[in-house]
Formats: sequence, C-alpha cells, structure tokens
Amino acid sequence: MFAQAIDQQLWIERLQAFLHYYLPPVESTPAVNVGGLIAVVAGLVLVFRGGKYERLVVCAFALVTGGWLGYRLSVLADMPGPITVAISGVLLSVVAYKTYRWWLAAGSVAVLFGLALGFQLGRGDLGRYLPNNEQIHTPIQGDKIGGLVSKADQIGNLHPHFKDQVRKMGEQLLAEIKQLDVVSWVVPIAAAIAGGLLAFWALRTFAVVWLGLLGAGMSVLGALAVLCANWPALRDHLFAKPQVAAGIAIGLWLIGLTLQAKASRFPKKVAREAEKDSAKS
Repeated sequence: MFAQAIDQQLWIERLQAFLHYYLPPVESTPAVNVGGLIAVVAGLVLVFRGGKYERLVVCAFALVTGGWLGYRLSVLADMPGPITVAISGVLLSVVAYKTYRWWLAAGSVAVLFGLALGFQLGRGDLGRYLPNNEQIHTPIQGDKIGGLVSKADQIGNLHPHFKDQVRKMGEQLLAEIKQLDVVSWVVPIAAAIAGGLLAFWALRTFAVVWLGLLGAGMSVLGALAVLCANWPALRDHLFAKPQVAAGIAIGLWLIGLTLQAKASRFPKKVAREAEKDSAKS
C-alpha cells in the first residue's frame, strides 16, 4: 500500500509538471474572456439540457466541422475561403439534422474509446510527455558558453508555441500508440464495443451521459481560463491540486444527470395527473 501511495504521489507530481508545461499563462484578452464564457455557457447547456437539445448540439458540431473542412478544401484547391467554409458547414449541418442519431451513436463509440485509450496512455509515467534536457535551450553547451537567454527565450523554453506543442504532443501520442501491445488494446476495443451496444440499446440515455461529461469539462476549463487570465496568482494554486478541478467537473456532471433524469419523468407525472382530473370530471 505504501508503494502504491508513492506511485500515486509521483503521478500527481508528473501531472502538475505536465500542466505547467502545456498550459502556459493566459493573458486577459477579449478573446480569452469571451471564449471562456462561451465555453462555460455551452458546457452548462450540455450538462443540464443535453437531452433536450441533442439534435441542435449535433448540428452545431457538424457546422463547425464542415466549416473547418471547407477551410482546408479552400487552401488545398485554391477556392474562395468564406464561400467554401459557409457552403461546407451548411451542407454538413443539413446532413447531420437528418442523421443526428448516427452521429450520437458514433460519438458514443468515440467517447468511450477515447477515454479508455487515454487511460492506457496516461496511467504510466507522464514524464515521458515532458521535454528532456536536450530539448531545452541552455546558455552552456559543452565547453562553450552561449549568449544569455532572453526573457522571451525563457518563456519559449518553458512554454513553446501552441502549434509546436500540439505537433510534438501528437507525435509523442502517435509513438506511444504504436508501442501498445495486443493486451493494451483490449480495454479500448472493449470500450468501443460497449459504446456501440449502449448506443444500440439506449442511445438517448447514454448520449445524455457523455454529452453531460463533455459539457462539465468544457464549463470547468472555460471558467479556469477566465479566472487564471484575470487572476494569474490563482494558476499555481489550481495546478497544486488539479484533483479539485476534476472533482468539481464530476460533481457538476452528476448534478446535471440527476436533474435531467427528474425532468424526463416530470411530463409523465403531469400527464397522469391530468388523466385523473379528467376522469373525475
């Protein structure tokens, strides 16, 4: 048990270093504040009204996805950007409106598969996702002393450009996935099968569950982005205990599931009371 406690503490320390490296300090800008508030509102809608607006949620996702695909198409084929983005987004959202159940089913499979795969990749040492000493610029290289590192270089060493971070993280994840053995793939594949079965037997119920989970994560991350942007000192306190933010997200998710479950029974209760009143009259 003592060894297990040490491993857990080491994992938390690695997670804190991971967060410090991949989540740089955020400046208080209109884009950050507005984007964070939009994430909070959209996440709360998914948490408390995901079952009611599931088709709208799918159409919004299809609109954004179609717009991104249209942008990529305009770059590759040298087509008018705004027109291609608009047409692609509208067409895909129309298709999603008619086939939103298939989208929810695919999302059920993808979410469970992604969670299981993330568990397999993250249960080990998160230190392998952090840069090593050779990847960090130092003023001393062998017997030669280079120039002093400027403040901009220091920030760049600690927090590289976002695109570079995403590229390096993607390369590392791809390398880790390629190294998974057959046994390691059992859990993600089983989770994908379970997601397909749940989508077949209880699509709307299970969709409410994972939409609420995504919404809770969006709300907490959006709120943290706004808070850290306006009160930078809060960032270190949040990173010191990342399990607190995770607990808030899980609690919000459970509250949303409970309220949505009660709301789904409420119309039936009203209908039964109306039938009793009509029978008495």
